[in-house]
Order: sequence, then C-alpha cells, then structure tokens
Amino acid sequence: MNSSRPDRPDRPDRLAFDRTDRVGLAVTLGLIALATTVVTLVRPLIAWAQGEQLTVPYVSPITVPPLDAVNTTYSAGHYDVIVSDPTTAQRLFDLIPGLITLPLVLAGCWLVLRLMQDIGRGEAFRTRNVIRLRLLAAILAIGLPVVFFADLSFTGALLSGVELGTLPPAAWIELPWAAFVAGMCLALLAEAFKAGSQLREDVEGLI
Repeated sequence: MNSSRPDRPDRPDRLAFDRTDRVGLAVTLGLIALATTVVTLVRPLIAWAQGEQLTVPYVSPITVPPLDAVNTTYSAGHYDVIVSDPTTAQRLFDLIPGLITLPLVLAGCWLVLRLMQDIGRGEAFRTRNVIRLRLLAAILAIGLPVVFFADLSFTGALLSGVELGTLPPAAWIELPWAAFVAGMCLALLAEAFKAGSQLREDVEGLI
C-alpha cells in the first residue's frame, strides 16, 4: 500500500535580505554619508572659521636601549603635533585629503544603494550592476590608496614648517592592503555578475 506524504510548506528563509534589511542598509548608508560630510568638510571649515588649532598625528622612531640590548622589537612613537596658529596653506593641507575622501564615500554609498535596489527587484544580473561593482572595486583598490598617499603627502607638507625638535619622521608606512584586496574581490564578483548578465540575456533572447 502506497501512501503519499502531504507536501510540507516551504520554510521562510531567515537569512534572506528582505525589505527591512534594505531599509536598514539605506539608513546606514545615509548616516555614513552624513558623518563623512561632517568629519571631512563641515568640522574643518568650522574650526577654520573659529581659528581653532590643528592637531596633526605624527609618527617618529624611538630608541629604548634596554630593549635593544635583548633584541626586542617595538613600534615607533605616535604623537599629536599641535599647530596653534596655522596658516592658510596649513589649513588647506589639512582640508584637501578630506575633500578627496568625501566624493569617494558618497559615490560608494550611492552605488551600493542602487545595487541593493536592483537586487530587491530581482534584477541583480544587469549590465549596469556589473559597472557599479567595477566602480566600487576601483574606489576600494585605487581610490582609497590614493587618499592614503594624499593624506601622507599633505601631512608632510603641513608639518614642513613646524619645529619638531629632535623627532625625525618614521621611515616606514602602512599600506592599505585591506582596501586593495577588498577591491580585487569586488572586481571578481563583477565578473561573476557579468557571466550571469550574459546568461540572462541569452535566455531572454530564446524566449
């Protein structure tokens, strides 16, 4: 005697990216854009208008003879250099890295938002989303390292006229490898989306 089981109802996917998640991400992206604008543009301009001093991070090597004697490694010294009466040029040197960062962050937030909207409509594998992923990859892999080196250069220019005593600058820098690797991963994801886009176009052409 054959008996058939009644079909079980499909269980909801608890990990699905639903409307609530999309709204939460949109709000988060908006807050990131707002906070970046305040930190990189509004706050420095207000400080400039009010004549506030500049606080510039500075890294300099230190020597600890007792540690050197036992071959123990240690990091460089991190200092805050206070520029009490900054010139217009120094204000600009402090402001420019933020002006480079801001459009990159705003563009990144907008691209993620538009990509999320297409995914929510079931249109993830569109050519425009391949372009968006590639732009996001460029922002991470190229844009953020450019910001890093620009900040390094303008900080050096800002401190060039400041008396630092016997503190030489450190001869090493920490490269933004994480941003570069993340950008490469997004570029690979864009290639996967490209293959999906081509497959979708082929299927639509057959229909």
